[in-house]
Amino acid sequence: MIFPTKKEHVSYSEVKGWKECSYRHKLMHINKIDLGETSPYLFFGTAVHSGCESIIKSQEIDREGLLEGLRNAWLENGFDDPEWLKRQPSWFKHKPLEEWCGWASQMWDEVPEFLDKTFPGWEPFNAEEQLYEAIEGKDLSFKGFIDAVIKVKDKKGKDIYWILDWKTAPKYGWRRQKKQDLLITAQIVLYKYYWSIKNGIPLKDIRCGFVLLKREALPGKTCDLVTVSAGPKTLERSLKMVSDMIYSVRKGMFLKNRDSCRFCPYKDTEHCT
Repeated sequence: MIFPTKKEHVSYSEVKGWKECSYRHKLMHINKIDLGETSPYLFFGTAVHSGCESIIKSQEIDREGLLEGLRNAWLENGFDDPEWLKRQPSWFKHKPLEEWCGWASQMWDEVPEFLDKTFPGWEPFNAEEQLYEAIEGKDLSFKGFIDAVIKVKDKKGKDIYWILDWKTAPKYGWRRQKKQDLLITAQIVLYKYYWSIKNGIPLKDIRCGFVLLKREALPGKTCDLVTVSAGPKTLERSLKMVSDMIYSVRKGMFLKNRDSCRFCPYKDTEHCT
């Protein structure tokens, strides 16, 4: 049976989008309606991730190349243009391009020391590792990309693997509610589960968490580790979310969640009024 998205896999971003608003998921992934909307956060996050990937792989960063790419994206999309700014929602707070570049540089400066301090003796294992593992009983695969996998030794000298996901965040980081929200944490829980299957490494030897990279943070306060407990109950709930999404989409159940309208690109368009 062909999945309605016409793909043979699902990603966690799709599952999260469906959970937030299944009607928006339909517009985006089934109807394939692309409004061509983009934002500074997208380009900034991509550049920061690329730099962090280089840190894991080689300890070196093409800083000027990444910043030049960021500047080109700002110019091409007019992110500092008054006309573009007028079209942005009230929650968007404009910051000049060079401030974004400064935040990125500070993040790259502080990540190596943060890793050394948080994971003494860490070794790189992989970066941007792709997952494409079968979802049991669904004729679909789970697709994802793990930002970083590092290896450390525990007190007994045993190899322990850390699955890390870089997240850019405001200067205050994440509030407690977000740190405990299954809709957020399920991503890294599922990454841990499917990475374990792919590499044949027991779940008990794997840890996971998000590394917050905070914009506008004071020097020395840019990085923060949010560990995620990925026990059996949390894993069961995370897998159920994926299963429920697949079932709902196959059944053609697409309900609007009006509590999720604020950041929706389709809000007040012809596609969703």
